[in-house]
Amino acid sequence: MGRTRISGFLRKRAEDEMQQKMANHLSRIQIGTKALLRVVQAWRNKKLIELDKEVAIVGAEENAADQLLAEIWLELTKGTLKTKLRSNILTFVKRVDEIANYAKRAAENILILHKLELPDHIFDVIEKVCELINIATDKLAEALLTYRKDLQRTVDITTEISFLEHQVDGLYSRLKNHYFEYHKYSDNFAGLVIFDHAMKDLEKAANSCEDASDVLRSIVISEV
Repeated sequence: MGRTRISGFLRKRAEDEMQQKMANHLSRIQIGTKALLRVVQAWRNKKLIELDKEVAIVGAEENAADQLLAEIWLELTKGTLKTKLRSNILTFVKRVDEIANYAKRAAENILILHKLELPDHIFDVIEKVCELINIATDKLAEALLTYRKDLQRTVDITTEISFLEHQVDGLYSRLKNHYFEYHKYSDNFAGLVIFDHAMKDLEKAANSCEDASDVLRSIVISEV
């Protein structure tokens, strides 16, 4: 009985430490997605110095997240946690890390497009997409904080994230319809390709938010 208690104590401590590492990793993505929104705003307002600064922040946070991901990976190899939980945690942090990767790629492509002037109705959609990604990452952080304390609240939050991702899908479809207007703003076909890559990466970032939340929900359900 004594050994069982000690084993349970050590496992709980390991789970506590891992949860904190996951939260630290996710916090870098939150900073990055907030900077991504400012990237779009600087682009819209033709503030090149601010644009360059915010793109650098997105990149720096992506690099920091990668370092934390490596630390988490190393910690998981120790085998302190149950095998299924280790697998789910690894999948979760990889999906979260994808958000940072897509945000970085989108920001870098926007920097390339900094001279492209778009009408307000297109910028409105792009800004809204970035706002929703930002909200989704914040919701993901809230779910991560509560998933071992309040199972129902965690499931509710993951449902909210799915709704946010569906909103992004709808906005992305609207953006694709605007591609037919692109010739009015630029005759550079390469610019359209880069614009398309940037918009796709924003949509993929939202997908990764939902994918991460689905993994977290799986962890919660497996604990019931």
